[in-house]
Amino acid sequence: MFTRFIKPISVVLFPIFLLMFFFLTPPLWGQDAEKAEEERPAVKEKPKKESPKKGQTQELEGDLFLTKDLVRLSATYYYGNADKETVPVLLLHGDKGSRKDFNPLIDLLVNNGYAVLVADLRGHGRSVKRVEITPPQFETQVVTKQQSSSGGGRGQKPKLIPVQVLKAPASKKMVEYLADEFQAEDYANMAKFDLLLLREVLERVHAEGMVNLNRLVLVGVGRGAALAAYWTAQDWKDKDSDRFTKTLVMIAPTELDPRFDMPKAFSNNKWMRTHLMALFAIPNNDSLGQGIAERIRNALLEKNEDEKLETHFEIVNYPTTKTVKTDKNESKTEMTIAEIFTGGEAKLGTTVFNFIDNRNKAFTEKEARWSRLK
Repeated sequence: MFTRFIKPISVVLFPIFLLMFFFLTPPLWGQDAEKAEEERPAVKEKPKKESPKKGQTQELEGDLFLTKDLVRLSATYYYGNADKETVPVLLLHGDKGSRKDFNPLIDLLVNNGYAVLVADLRGHGRSVKRVEITPPQFETQVVTKQQSSSGGGRGQKPKLIPVQVLKAPASKKMVEYLADEFQAEDYANMAKFDLLLLREVLERVHAEGMVNLNRLVLVGVGRGAALAAYWTAQDWKDKDSDRFTKTLVMIAPTELDPRFDMPKAFSNNKWMRTHLMALFAIPNNDSLGQGIAERIRNALLEKNEDEKLETHFEIVNYPTTKTVKTDKNESKTEMTIAEIFTGGEAKLGTTVFNFIDNRNKAFTEKEARWSRLK
């Protein structure tokens, strides 16, 4: 009976005790959770693993860096971010120039993660040697061969046989190859062989996943600008071409070869018109360079109805002299291309870099996706 009485009371009082426990007991579990959260060490994000080659340079020269026509080139490759998103920039100097002309621009590019390939083209800088191969020389000598006695009669005369005898073995030597002695054919070979060797370098680092060749930038000065134009025109020749070049910078362009009509090479190419961006930097009072730039720009915009595309092809002018002040007077002095890049009244390096960098940021994944080479 007693148990029957206790059971109903316990059923009624148990919920009351449970409610009192919740309201009167401090939330220890919350305190423990907060304390544990405070004591837990902050989770650090793992830094992105950088390539060991980032920021390094590699010298390319000697007998292992020969063109197909056996000219020994000298070049420097600067590793950028060294991953598949790294943008490669190829720099091509002009007549009487060298890769040193680009040092101020190289600093801007490399410090901002770009990869740079710059070379002394044949006949310039340290690329002034070529391999000259002399083939083996032979002379003809007549020797006497005694006829076999079998099957013949007596009195047979000996047979005279001409034999090629080695007079001098093949030889190889290095000879000077200077731009002062260049003919038109030498510039054609510069486009044909020098650019091919430089392209092989870029294809190799692309295959290693250290650059995206599909974001290629070409910068050329003088005849180097014409070489950059030649490369671009070949790159975008038709719909089956590689079409790697996305940015072209031509500084004070001159003709490469009368047989290469630059404006014609850029005309009627709808793929190039919509995917390429070009900056033409022309010295003040350079009518030849201005004419080349305007003709190429007009060729790219030929039959164009989209006004937005006009901003893809920009022409800027820059001074080539700097003011030198002395105690007695003030005079104008011609600047070197390196000085034009870095200072004076021009500061062309900043203009070129900003154009490249803005173009790079405007890339879409579709137009500049890394992919394996054909």
